[in-house]
Amino acid sequence: MQQSHMSKIKLAGGVTAGSRLACAAAALTSATFVVNLNSPISAASGQVTPSVSNRAPEAQLTSATVTLPIVMVREFPFVQGEIAGIKGKFMLDTGMRDALVINDHRVQLSGGTRIGSGFFGSGQTFDIRLHAAVDDIRIANMRFPRVTSVRSQDARMLEGITPDFLGWIGYNFFRDHALKLDYRRSRATFYKKGPQQYLRGEKVVVVLPFQTRKLPNHPLLMAQIGGLDAIVSLDTGMNGALYISNADRTGLLANGHLKPTSEPDAFDTTGVRIANMVDITLQSLEVQKGPSPASKSIGVTENTELELGYAFLKQYKTVWDFRQKKLYLLSR
Repeated sequence: MQQSHMSKIKLAGGVTAGSRLACAAAALTSATFVVNLNSPISAASGQVTPSVSNRAPEAQLTSATVTLPIVMVREFPFVQGEIAGIKGKFMLDTGMRDALVINDHRVQLSGGTRIGSGFFGSGQTFDIRLHAAVDDIRIANMRFPRVTSVRSQDARMLEGITPDFLGWIGYNFFRDHALKLDYRRSRATFYKKGPQQYLRGEKVVVVLPFQTRKLPNHPLLMAQIGGLDAIVSLDTGMNGALYISNADRTGLLANGHLKPTSEPDAFDTTGVRIANMVDITLQSLEVQKGPSPASKSIGVTENTELELGYAFLKQYKTVWDFRQKKLYLLSR
């Protein structure tokens, strides 16, 4: 497959039933990963498929404070784990709504109910399946003897990032907690209590209130790039990308806010102001013609979308408090 510098990895995390989410596989290939989820009534079985919120209920945090070591592979945070004796890594991905999704190309699972389908850009198809139970799961030092209603799908493309890719842990894994992400110290800490706990001993740079639209796990903030109105979407499962019209791209190039790099479609980006509170510069940002593949699913209607992941998050420690809808930027 043709190599590409594309930076976003996203499958169908949190996609509503019947939606199509086409996403580029980051830094691997220009092929597209398309996922179709059936309606809540499974055509294959006639049984009601549990909603995303009710999947993998055992794989959700219950302790007041939990710290997980993370392993960075390029721009992606992973957590070491194991499924039925098969060791590997789970991506910590706020953009994935399910608490747990298994890469069934790496971990062979029998049975399961087909709840959707997908295909790679090459045309090869795969099934999205829901399994009544998966036994013997370990995420860092947490063990889950049995997890019920677990989704799986073929994610072999992400094995190009790390060959031992087991799957994802997503928003519902920690939805009752705030997430503090510290790339420098390689750890993610989850807090059931509020700011009085997770801000203790920290220096707050700025607090960014955010909104969500169609999906609760996709924070959105208003921004400007060189005076051009844009919306920012935040997600740990990517590096970052700008989706923009050709005319607006030409304008940002003319005023110097986009500067070409040695990589095709990658630009150093200046003049970014988020929520009229923080100014940032981004290096080697992927720039593509909009809209983004995920825009419809998360409710983005603006013409210019700036997706921010590691390219932005690495500049700070961050606290994601979805309960208060606030993103805290902390000194590293």
